Amino acid sequence: MSMSNEVKNLSHPDDANFFVRFIKYFVPWKGDGVGEIIRKFVFIGSIVIFALSINELTDFLKTDQAELNYAQGIVKYEPNWDNGLELDNVEVDVDTSSDASTDAPTSKSKERVVQTWAKDLLKRSSDFVGWIKIPGFVNDNGDEYINFPVVQKEYEGSINDANDYYLRHDIDGNYYESGSIFVDCLVPIDEKGQPDNIIIYGHHMRRLGTSFTHLAEYKESVDFLKKHPVVEFNTIYDNNEKYVIFAAFVAAAEDYQDDIPIFDYWRYRIFDDEDYSFEKWISNVRKESWYTCDVECTEDDDYITLSTCSNEVADMRWVLVAKKLTANDNLDLILKSYKDRPDSEIYFPRVWRNVWGNNRKYLGWSY
Repeated sequence: MSMSNEVKNLSHPDDANFFVRFIKYFVPWKGDGVGEIIRKFVFIGSIVIFALSINELTDFLKTDQAELNYAQGIVKYEPNWDNGLELDNVEVDVDTSSDASTDAPTSKSKERVVQTWAKDLLKRSSDFVGWIKIPGFVNDNGDEYINFPVVQKEYEGSINDANDYYLRHDIDGNYYESGSIFVDCLVPIDEKGQPDNIIIYGHHMRRLGTSFTHLAEYKESVDFLKKHPVVEFNTIYDNNEKYVIFAAFVAAAEDYQDDIPIFDYWRYRIFDDEDYSFEKWISNVRKESWYTCDVECTEDDDYITLSTCSNEVADMRWVLVAKKLTANDNLDLILKSYKDRPDSEIYFPRVWRNVWGNNRKYLGWSY
């Protein structure tokens, strides 16, 4: 057999150094076939995309960490009722452009007075109107998931402009992806009074977990509600007030999402409005709630409504409703009375039923 037959399929060795051979393997080179050139361009494109992705991921993680650091830093202003916080009314020296009155009331005045605990944060932001916290609902570090200052933008002729501002701003007015916890602007919280039902908004930030994200955990079961039934909410004129959650439901946000007029819960601010009466409000709340309990609710009571996104179906809302506890309320009895409502008795908007049927669904807080 000819020696030429033994070696005819062997390529000529490349005498170039390793660096040159490495470059030629990945970079289009003279003499490359079409297929080889395409392979190399695809490879180069993949490297570029990977590098850009790493850069984007790095910026993304830095932003996330900055958001978490800001949220942790603002907690230092939290009022601590358990440590003997002074509860006396005081006159607070803040900028006169603030919406919150700081003048001490006369004997004939019914104006409310800003409380001691609120004065530092009110100096930082004239939009600051209160603090919200769900005690005992904590992460692995023992920090409460819901523990935030609450702000309210002044209404100046456009509800959307005022309410939308804090969707992407912190209390200092800086851009902030998580946004702030804010109150509907239409009825101010001020020295003269507040809404009968204070609508409080916060984002659902999914995996980041900031803002009102963890309110989604109240979808899990009535057992979770029994563990965390109380919301501490104080306007800057209040001290150590507590609200008990008595309803939770998914709500349509747009008319097209249901076959009947939607329950526009966010418009029930003052119950003496004929179109938005207490009777209509409490009837709809109970009709849509996933849970029941024995708590007496009257038009004279004070309420808060916590609203965030519900991502199991696009553009829906998850809503918790709570009543301010009074001397007549027995929290232990309320806890014992909590029950799951049968799914068949709960009213779900059409867009929810189209996806999940007439059934509750919990996919985890980060969904």
